[in-house]
Amino acid sequence: MSTAFSGGFRLKQVGLVLLVLLLVTSLTMGSSAEAPTYASQVENGGDSTTEHEPAETPYQTPEIDLESRAEPPDSLSAASRQDVAAMSSNDLVAQHDDRDPAEFFGMVGRDPWYEYGTNPEDHPNDVNRTFLENMVAEMSEMGVRWIRFEFRAEVDQPEGPGPIDWSKHDWFINELLPAYDIQALGLLGSGLVGDDDPTYEFQYINDSPDAQGRNHYTRTFIDHVEQVADRYGGNIAAFEILNEPNNNQILSWETDGRVAEVEPLIYGRLVIDSYEAIKERSPNSLVVAGSLLHDHRNGVDRHFDWMERVYRSREVRAYVNSNDAYPWDAVSIHPYFLNADGVVEHMFRMRELQNEFEDANPVWITEIGLEASPPSWTSFGIMDPTESEIRQATFLEDIYTRLPVETPFVERVFWFKYEDFGTVSYARWGLVRLRDSNFQYGPEATPWPRKLAFSTYQALARPEKLPTHPVSRPDDVGDRVRYFELTGQELRDPFLRYWEDHGGLAMFGYPKTRVFEIRGRQVQYFERARFEYWPENTGTRWEVQLGLLGRYETRGRSFERQPAPDGPHTTNEWIYFSQTGQFLAGAFREFWENNGGLEIFGYPISPEFEEENPADGETYIVQYFERARFEWRPEFAGTEHEVQLGLLGNQVLRHPGWRR
Repeated sequence: MSTAFSGGFRLKQVGLVLLVLLLVTSLTMGSSAEAPTYASQVENGGDSTTEHEPAETPYQTPEIDLESRAEPPDSLSAASRQDVAAMSSNDLVAQHDDRDPAEFFGMVGRDPWYEYGTNPEDHPNDVNRTFLENMVAEMSEMGVRWIRFEFRAEVDQPEGPGPIDWSKHDWFINELLPAYDIQALGLLGSGLVGDDDPTYEFQYINDSPDAQGRNHYTRTFIDHVEQVADRYGGNIAAFEILNEPNNNQILSWETDGRVAEVEPLIYGRLVIDSYEAIKERSPNSLVVAGSLLHDHRNGVDRHFDWMERVYRSREVRAYVNSNDAYPWDAVSIHPYFLNADGVVEHMFRMRELQNEFEDANPVWITEIGLEASPPSWTSFGIMDPTESEIRQATFLEDIYTRLPVETPFVERVFWFKYEDFGTVSYARWGLVRLRDSNFQYGPEATPWPRKLAFSTYQALARPEKLPTHPVSRPDDVGDRVRYFELTGQELRDPFLRYWEDHGGLAMFGYPKTRVFEIRGRQVQYFERARFEYWPENTGTRWEVQLGLLGRYETRGRSFERQPAPDGPHTTNEWIYFSQTGQFLAGAFREFWENNGGLEIFGYPISPEFEEENPADGETYIVQYFERARFEWRPEFAGTEHEVQLGLLGNQVLRHPGWRR
């Protein structure tokens, strides 16, 4: 995002975003924390754009009835809204007043289960710790305080339910997340039970229950719940019971589309048993029920109908009558298919349902998202956002700014998801793509490119980590560390050495960002340039190079090639560059030759011409180079300031595509 972002920049609203996605009956959002269900559930796929991927990948949304899918709930009156919002227990109101606003920010990430054995060279017989730590560290930098992931049992046993392989979860839960002060929301979904043994397929959750409301499948499920709670206890801050049980894709698959919902009576008993098992072993862990997939068909919000049947089920009513409380600490929902206004209205409708049954527990949104495709990679390393990126960023901003104010009973929101992942086509729900990942995840989880919404999320959740945000004066300021009060940024080797050796302040201006990564490479912006660190060239003059900001600033402009001279290409008056078809002469040539030439500035890519300077509104004679813009200042003719570099760094930082 631009430098203005660090001072409270808010994206211009581009209108309400209609989330037109997929048919609920056959192409709903995922039955796991990992993937939307229109794509393959096989989680060996990843997604990251190749360097030549077109700007908008050719995934086509099926034809659907926009009116029926996008229709929000009937609007509530202002008075009704106030009544609904106020329907909270005293404890919840106090909790809302005192809670850390940062706790609102959650995200769905790659399940650690899938990263076991994916990097045998560096992490034999273990999860890929490099991948998982890079992912969690980046999430932490964004301001993510809660990560939602799914527990999974093994699926290679011919008989009986697959065991849980703790080595696929231990390090992630017990060491990695605490190291980054991130809370875990562990999804106990259909993956918790199952194997090659078909008798443990998820469809058997709906087998007729016994007098206690249980069946063979749910008893097995609870056995695994107990194992998980025994092992991890308080290291799991919250558990969510099943994923989208009202319209579950796996259940639909296994029944050839005949059944898509878990019976509310069975679900109610399962939640009660899970709640009691978890609280007995870890009293402070929260239990989240519902996980409703927005299911609006034929004018009916069927997910609310399903949840009402859970509330009315004999098991839940009996529990409430005996305990004067519900067997959960929060209810959750996945409000896909709605614009921001629709999401707000939907949360009030959710609260109305809770109020009807005197359930004052908070609401969690454990999945919400919008797809976006980044553009193709460019040689100058800056990628202007696509229209879908702008829609995604605007929607994300609306959700994370409006809900805390307008719906205080919504306690936290988990964005779906951190990374794009690949299946039969790109699933573009992430805020980043991962370098070296496509339909198979790469080994390191290096984010590239970041989408526009990545910076939007960070600006809301942890703005002090934006590259443009000023930093405190470092303790080790000295000969090799400088701090600039004017911009609140520091400068260290090797960038400091390059800055000093090639003209310093007069040539490049002040640093405008901290050092950060683009495509795995460290960069830092200055008023007139972008420095890039090339460690593969350590010890050579190419260790630090300037970014191609001139190329970026002239994107979309065409400069006519000048005819080549009949004689030599270099004379006392000019140099002709056949590579770009441009001449370099006069004061510009002298400045170019005296300050590093091709190595610093690159080739001229335009002739001399007059252009208004965006920094001061004055018109100067300029010439663009691959890495710079030369400006002739006649008032300083004959002095060292006659030619100056344009403030390309500042200009680029005003465009939202500078950080990828």
